[in-house]
Amino acid sequence: MTKLGIIDSGVEAAFLRDHGIHLAGAAHFTLDLKAQVLEASSYERQELEAWRAGVSPLDLEDTNGHGTAILSILHDQVRPWPDVELYVARILDEGVRGHSLCLVEALGWMLDEVGVDLLNLSLGTTQRALEAPMREVVDRAVARGALILCSAGAMPTLPAQLESVVSVGDSALMEQVGADVKVDHVVKDREVKLYMGGRWRQAPMTTSFACAMAAASVLRDGCPPGWRRG
Repeated sequence: MTKLGIIDSGVEAAFLRDHGIHLAGAAHFTLDLKAQVLEASSYERQELEAWRAGVSPLDLEDTNGHGTAILSILHDQVRPWPDVELYVARILDEGVRGHSLCLVEALGWMLDEVGVDLLNLSLGTTQRALEAPMREVVDRAVARGALILCSAGAMPTLPAQLESVVSVGDSALMEQVGADVKVDHVVKDREVKLYMGGRWRQAPMTTSFACAMAAASVLRDGCPPGWRRG
């Protein structure tokens, strides 16, 4: 069974419920800037089932829609939905903002504690202060066989620039990207079907959505030659 991880803005409980998707585990990482305290919460299957059913609230709810859109692409592209264990980490808020420290902590939880086999990172940061611990946890996971896919940016971003990560772009990005940006795979579709704002719709392709498309292809068809970096 494949362990699939998504680090993003969480997921809508209603989407999980309406599409018959269950979480095997989840976590939320946030930084209280005023107190300079990292707050972390993790949840197991029983707590997640109660939240999914609407019985109890958790701080995993996607208040932006980005994380739900990413999961919806995976779910739509891979039919039938495979036998996977799905893990979600929420680090982005309603404005799709997050802190690099939360990303490093989420990577540690996903890759070291959970030990996911495939990780989707439709996000990135230009801040390089935490590059060393980020590289350490990513390289360790890839060495054991994990595959990490990350959306590339128009400028160098982490973790996409790390050698052990497969960075993904879309056609629009490639029309403006500089030579200093690492892009390992390009999704050429110009649109994608996804769930956002309470409904399914066609949306313009972005590098974030392209990353999910690439992850879906791995679930559906297996890992292409050259993507394994360990």
